Formats: sequence, structure tokens, C-alpha cells
Amino acid sequence: MLSQVNRLRAFTRDIRGMTAVWFGLSLFPVALLVLGGIDFARASSEKALLQNALDTAVLMAARAGQLTDDELGAVGGAALQAQLIASGSVSSTFTSAFSNGENDSVTGVVNAKVGTIGLGLMNVDYLKIEVSTEVQRGLDETIELALVLDTTGSMSGARLTSLKTAATNLVNTLTADAKANVKIAVVPFAQYVNTGVARRNEPWMDVPADWTQNVKGSCWTQTSKTTCQTKYFACVKYNDGVPYNSTCSQNFNCVTVPLKPPITHCSKDSTVKHTYYGCTGSPAYPKNVSDDDPKRRYPGYLNMTCGSVITPLTTNMTTVKQAITALSASGETYIPSGLAWGFNVISSPIPLTEAAPYGKDGVNSNPRKVIVLMTDGQNTQRMNHGNGMHNVNAVNNPTEPNNYTKELCTNIKAKNIEVYTVAFEVTDKTIKKILEDCASSKTHFFDASDSAQLTKAFAEISFSLRSLFIAR
Repeated sequence: MLSQVNRLRAFTRDIRGMTAVWFGLSLFPVALLVLGGIDFARASSEKALLQNALDTAVLMAARAGQLTDDELGAVGGAALQAQLIASGSVSSTFTSAFSNGENDSVTGVVNAKVGTIGLGLMNVDYLKIEVSTEVQRGLDETIELALVLDTTGSMSGARLTSLKTAATNLVNTLTADAKANVKIAVVPFAQYVNTGVARRNEPWMDVPADWTQNVKGSCWTQTSKTTCQTKYFACVKYNDGVPYNSTCSQNFNCVTVPLKPPITHCSKDSTVKHTYYGCTGSPAYPKNVSDDDPKRRYPGYLNMTCGSVITPLTTNMTTVKQAITALSASGETYIPSGLAWGFNVISSPIPLTEAAPYGKDGVNSNPRKVIVLMTDGQNTQRMNHGNGMHNVNAVNNPTEPNNYTKELCTNIKAKNIEVYTVAFEVTDKTIKKILEDCASSKTHFFDASDSAQLTKAFAEISFSLRSLFIAR
């Protein structure tokens, strides 16, 4: 009887042992399923990251302008890489392709591999992922655009002609689509901005009344006369800080002899009119670099001329193109004046009222507010803090107007206004760097070395201003 009990116990141990073996074996496929599920979950999460990153990259590539497929690949690829790094992507390898599609679209495709854990035990080393995005360009959003254009003396001749052509082409491109909802302002600037005689009595202007001065005639006696020989020679002169070859003269061998008898000269009574022609200076710092104070006032000056009157935001493109055609070149450079009025024409409601309020979404997407700043050189004037004039020579010391330009750029972008900057044949490295930093991104800055590059820059800007939406 005892031996039978022992055999039963041994048999029971054998059964338990086999059960443990079978249980252990059954855990292996369960573990594979669990680990495989983790792999698929990681792949699904990674696909979502890739899709979001690709959406952003294609939008950035599409907004960069009229690019070839290779150029799209460079812009989109860099943006994709940055997005994936920021998102914590786990893709071990990936390839991307960006291309121009039909109907003015841009397409991006990403193929990636995600390393496995559980599936690796079954010789599946990675899972493949593919995502794609198509961005369609259109013009169905509202755009408020301020063209802040340098019309200083250095822009005379071929430069101004090229600017007029480039700016007119931009207007034509933006308004070619019947669905376009675009307002454009033109802000010519040099040493001053001309806000117009009609605005002299606005509450934000300080302009003295025109007046007439009666000048009494007088007589004087000339008792001697001086005669000289003159020699002429090649020399370098400056127009708005830009050197050019010219001819200079110098007197020599001058001889003064008495007049016998002396000659008496007399002037008649006359009147001198002191008149306002629209030239506007700057309020005191920091009101000259901001749009936050609705009570700020701008000084206006008598007996001063300063180029074409600004054209506030309008949907009348005939008016806009006429304003561009009427541009003329004269005066020195004070970029803060032009940039401040570019800021003013698309901010609401003071001093001008044509602009819509800033977007409630915090990004100014409706309307999309944009400034295009074009200049051909450095600041050559700085502000006279006694009267707000821009008449202090700054050729050798442009630090203050440069700093005002930087602050304006910072304050404008803080309002979520897009800024495009165009350096036209600019040789000064300091102002070129300021313009580059002022732009909303690297693709918003253009270094135009000649007229052809200027035309291309404005074409790229008009191309970039068309609204984008993800079609799929």
C-alpha cells in the first residue's frame, strides 16, 4: 500500500512539472503579443508625430516662395528635421521628398522606420511608416499690406525705376485672383514721411498755421570786386551717403580791386510765405517706436518738401499703382520714420483708421497683417530731440537711428505682424544685419544685389502672401 502511495506522489510531481513547462511555454507567445502591441503603439504614436511635423514643414516650404523641387526639399527638409527633434521623434531613419504639384500646390512625403522591441524576437527589426501632406495655395484670406519704400536720393535713376516695376508687379500678382481680399498701403520715406497737407488738423498732428512774412526792401553798397581763375578736377561726392564720381572746382589767383565809383544795389519790398507741405517728424522716444499710445502727436514743419504723400490702406488698386508710379527720389535716409508709419497704417485705430483691429486669435490671421520694408542703404540722419526733426548728420554715427529701427522691428513683430525686408544693393554690413534680424524669418529677408534680384524678391513676397491650407 505504501509503495502505491509513493508512486502516486511521484506521478503528481511529474504532472506539476509538465504543467509548469507548458505554462512557461504559453507565456512566450503572450509576451510576444504584449511586446508586439507596444511596438505597434509606438509606431502609431510616431506616425502622428511625423504627420504633424510634415504638415508644418510643407506649410513652411510652400510659404518660402516660388522654388524648384530641390529648393523645396532643402527648406522643407530642414524644417522637418527641426520639428522632429523638437517633438522627440524615435524614427531611426527617414527620407523625405518635397515637390510642386498641380494647381499651385506643394506636396511632401516622409518614409520612416521605427525600431522594434518584441517584434525583433521574430526577426522584425523595424516597422515602416509613410505619411504625406498636400498644401494648396489660395487667396481667400484678408491681407493688409504696407509697402514701406525707400525713395531717398540714392534711389534716383535706374534703382527707382526697378522699384516701381517690382512693386507694381507685386500688386498685380496679389490682385490677379478675383477672390483676392487685399488692402495695400504705400509709405514712401526718405528723411521724412509726407502724411499730407489734408491731415494737418488731425488730433495727432502738431502743425503751426501757414503765415506770410512782409520783408522790407533794403539797399547796400558794393565797394570792391573780386575776380578769380577756376580749375576743374575729378572728385567724389555723396548722395544720401552713397559716393559717386563727379566734377569739382577750385578758384585760384583771385584779385580784388576797388570799384570807382562804388555801386549801390537795392531790393524791393516782398512777401515770404511759410507753408506746410505735409512733412512729418517724430514724437519723443519711446513714442516714436511704438503704436501703444493713442495720444502721441507728430510734429509738422513749414517750408519743407519731402516726396509723395502716403497712401493709406485701400482696396482700390488703381490708387495704389498710381502712388507707386508717382514715387520720386530725393533726400537723406531715416528708416525709423518709414517703418513707424508702416506700423501706423496697419495698426488700429490711431493715427489712421483704415486698418482692421488686431486679430482676436493672437496671430493676426484674419486679417493677415504684413509690412514689406525696402531700403538701399544705411541711416544717414538721426533725430533732433529738440524739435523731432531728422536733420542731424548720422553718416559716421548711425547708432541711435539703427537702435530705433531695431526697436520698431521688435515692437511690430510683438503684435504678430509679418515683416519682409529687402536690402537693395546694400553694402553696409550693419544695416544689412539689422534688416535680416528685422524679418520674421530667414525666408522673409531678401538680399537683392541688383535690379533683377529686386524684381525676384518682390515676386517671391507676392507668392508667399497667398494663403495656405492643407488639402490632405
